[in-house]
Amino acid sequence: MNINKVFDKIKGKKVIIIGDSMVDSYVLGKINRKSPEAPVPIVHIQKEEIKLGGAANVALNIQSLGMRPILCSVIGDDEDGKSFIKLCKKNNLETEGIIIDNQRKTTNKKRVIVNKKHILRIDNEETNYLESDTREKFMKNIEKLMSNNQIIIFQDYDKGVIEKKLIEKIKNINNNLFIAVDPKIRNFFEYKNIDLFKPNLNEMLNAFQSKDKSIKNLTIISDELRSKNNVKNLMITLSNKGLVINNNKGFIHNKIQKKKIIDVSGAGDTVISLATILFYLKLPEKFIAEMCNLAGGISCMSSGVSAINLKELIENAERNNLDIYL
Repeated sequence: MNINKVFDKIKGKKVIIIGDSMVDSYVLGKINRKSPEAPVPIVHIQKEEIKLGGAANVALNIQSLGMRPILCSVIGDDEDGKSFIKLCKKNNLETEGIIIDNQRKTTNKKRVIVNKKHILRIDNEETNYLESDTREKFMKNIEKLMSNNQIIIFQDYDKGVIEKKLIEKIKNINNNLFIAVDPKIRNFFEYKNIDLFKPNLNEMLNAFQSKDKSIKNLTIISDELRSKNNVKNLMITLSNKGLVINNNKGFIHNKIQKKKIIDVSGAGDTVISLATILFYLKLPEKFIAEMCNLAGGISCMSSGVSAINLKELIENAERNNLDIYL
């Protein structure tokens, strides 16, 4: 099969992304001297920019891969919230799934970048769960936007938008959902009967209170998680060690080619977006692993959060002859 045809199959399909959205702010500058007030460098600001982050970056990746993302999230009635809506409109993202809550603040992650290196991050956020009336309004809005044979991505950043009641409510709407999850620790074991579950290595080890990074240990705890939570496909990303996939067909460890890593921000968003599509299409695990490693590697080669470029991804996949795994 031609790799282009893979993406033609899902072109225009609606995907609902539920989760914590945020504004990613970047301060780019240079350091020429140290502060006389404290032993810290002084950053001379050369440029400032803002981008969509969190679940919104997953929506951008889904859009870049040719599908129609519907972002469902909660933001604050503040300046960052207004900037968030403007960025959505600028990037042609639909905003009907966004709830504005005047009791919350919009998460803003400010990164200070010097010579393409990330030297500091400042988070302005709120991590409490939604108030009951906001949660109910949010649930009803998601239900209104859903349809049969729907792809759902839970993009959980532990900022309070996703909780057990919401997970159970969404899952019980109908039985024809394909559900993918990019988890964090607070709700890690609340996701049951899931089609795709994609933690990273640290999240997986923390959930099982383990420090053993060996493939042998990952095999054991991934088997346990799949059995306990009825996870069909488990993918664990291992940073520069590649990724592993565990499902009914077995356990595979797919290593990654060495690449120059500039910034890992947003790489997980790219991988969950692509993995969701490929598992939904029931493509071979080796192809999925190679494609996700490739996409994650491309994402890490640029500074700041950004969506994958489909043309670049396909060109790289063809250059690496990944179609042999189809």
